[in-house]
Amino acid sequence: KSCLPRLSAMAAQPGNGDAQAIGRLQEDLNGALDVMRNNMRTMAERDSQLHDLQGKSNSLHAASGAFSQQATRLRKEQQWQRLKTRLVIASVVLGLVWATVLYFMREKRAVFAGVSAAVVVACAPVAWCLIRRWRGSEEQMESLRNGASYREDVPLD
Repeated sequence: KSCLPRLSAMAAQPGNGDAQAIGRLQEDLNGALDVMRNNMRTMAERDSQLHDLQGKSNSLHAASGAFSQQATRLRKEQQWQRLKTRLVIASVVLGLVWATVLYFMREKRAVFAGVSAAVVVACAPVAWCLIRRWRGSEEQMESLRNGASYREDVPLD
């Protein structure tokens, strides 16, 4: 409420009306002060709530980052387990195929065993390098993602 119309009305009234006008003005002033105090109290409560909310938001952000790292680590472990399972299955199948071919090549077992040994010796380092390269590239991608996740201006995929 504005006190200006009442002040001008009070100035226009002589004598006894001044006391009534001053009383009404004091009531209006007290009402305005009460509204202002309520607004200040409400603003302080909102500020406290905003600080609480900011703290909770920071905690949630930290927890989500930890969850994301654990989920990524678990996904990589599962991928590695699946790859190892597939490698074991492929090895068993290749072993059965090798044993079958060896059975049918009875006359040339020595040649077949020599060629088989040469193939294994040639393929083992290649397989070892491929597995190591695959795991290394996965770890490198993970470290890049972790480095980017701490920067807010770089989006994650």
